[in-house]
Amino acid sequence: MNIFWIVTDSICNYERADLHGLLPIYKKLKSNNVGFYFEDCISQFPSTNLSLLSFLTGRFPYYIFPDYYRSIENLPSLEYENFIFPLKKENYNIQSIIFGKEQVEIVKEILNPYYVEELYQGDHWLDAKEIYELFEQIISESLPNEKNFSLIFFRPSDTKADLYLNKIIDFLKENGFWENSIFILSSDHGYYDKNLYKRTKLLHFDDIHQSSMQPALFMRLPESLTKTPPKIIKKRVYLLDIMETILDYLNIKATHEKESISFKELIEKDIDINKDRMVRGDCYLMFQSIKKTMIIKQNWKLCNNNGKFLLFDLEKDPLEKKDIKENNMEIYNDLYHFYLKSELKAYEIIKSTLNSLYNRSILSSIKSKKIYIPKQFPPQLVKFLKESLQENNIILEPSKVANSVSSKDKSFTTILIYNRLTGYGLKKLYKKHKNLTKKFIIMDTQLNDLIDQLNKTGYFKFVMRSIIARRKQLFQRWKEIVVWILYFPLYFNKYVRKYYT
Repeated sequence: MNIFWIVTDSICNYERADLHGLLPIYKKLKSNNVGFYFEDCISQFPSTNLSLLSFLTGRFPYYIFPDYYRSIENLPSLEYENFIFPLKKENYNIQSIIFGKEQVEIVKEILNPYYVEELYQGDHWLDAKEIYELFEQIISESLPNEKNFSLIFFRPSDTKADLYLNKIIDFLKENGFWENSIFILSSDHGYYDKNLYKRTKLLHFDDIHQSSMQPALFMRLPESLTKTPPKIIKKRVYLLDIMETILDYLNIKATHEKESISFKELIEKDIDINKDRMVRGDCYLMFQSIKKTMIIKQNWKLCNNNGKFLLFDLEKDPLEKKDIKENNMEIYNDLYHFYLKSELKAYEIIKSTLNSLYNRSILSSIKSKKIYIPKQFPPQLVKFLKESLQENNIILEPSKVANSVSSKDKSFTTILIYNRLTGYGLKKLYKKHKNLTKKFIIMDTQLNDLIDQLNKTGYFKFVMRSIIARRKQLFQRWKEIVVWILYFPLYFNKYVRKYYT
């Protein structure tokens, strides 16, 4: 049984006037009634890498790793913690064609992506024609009755994507694959629609409104797996459940920890499997300096916007304009309790990674010291450090630190955490606390010691480093680079500032 999953980056599930509107191929498959078209599918992250890892693992992105911008080498391995691993054990040949080098790096231990260095020279993304040519080359070596899993990932905003998607389907039909294979066509997430929501966003992953979180989804199953006729399905499904559903049809079990469920019963028996289910989505992670989370149950949507909690009824208010938590405290408390529960679970999952980082850091050698860790971002890392250090040291309370300052007792050590993304200078961080003590340990979110970098950071220096790091891409991506640099001051909004002041 061949499985073909084609992903179209940043395509919404509705028609719009830009390149993120529903592609004609989706509308064609829907009108031709050749499979199952899902009108309400929700992603767990509004940008590519985290959404990709979410639907390959069946996990909430917030549970996978704490910081989007950590180097790939330092991420926890997902080699066995994914839906593709059970297919490998069933002797499936795993192959993928992915548009960008960064995405190739992220999924290389899961998807065995086709990679030739020359294809990704500089910052080159494969275009639709290149993707199709590689697809034709690879699939031509396969047979319709073989066990192959192929994921084909088209780049965002490619004007030729629809043309070559049609060509792929024609190729599958002409070569005997279409009737006897599982075929999935989906996007990885939506794309923020400022015309609908009337807000300006500089980067597409900076929000969790429905336009950003609702991808398009079509699925075709061969008659050997289902006798259910093609239909349009209006009940909700989630992107992280797709592979769980496919494995369910193939009677293959994935045993890794996951949050996904199969929607096979929805297809076969029209059972609303998500009626009482709560699902989490994010657009930032634990150690990033913005907090935006959604918890969805039926038509209810709880949003945490940097500490400001809002409740919406998506059926009556699809544009999320009116916060109605005051009149719906029971459902609000229900969703808020799940939010807190998922926060705690994410922390417990990531603790093993933090323990590994901690044991390699200078912190593990500190014994019999008085330690002060002020309130700062990220609070979860502060919590972890207090828990870890208190076994062999004395952790000072803020009141004791105040008394210590008044008596000029500066015998304790202050630990500061520097978030390298914001451009918030180490020197400024140091000056803020130097009246307390002369002893500092300054860490980044990977628990690296940064004390020797006091005079090397700050927003201006961050801008210069960004330009230098991207100097080879200035002509290719100058608009994105300008937006990237200008974006960082926006981190300091009134909800986040409490962690820095």
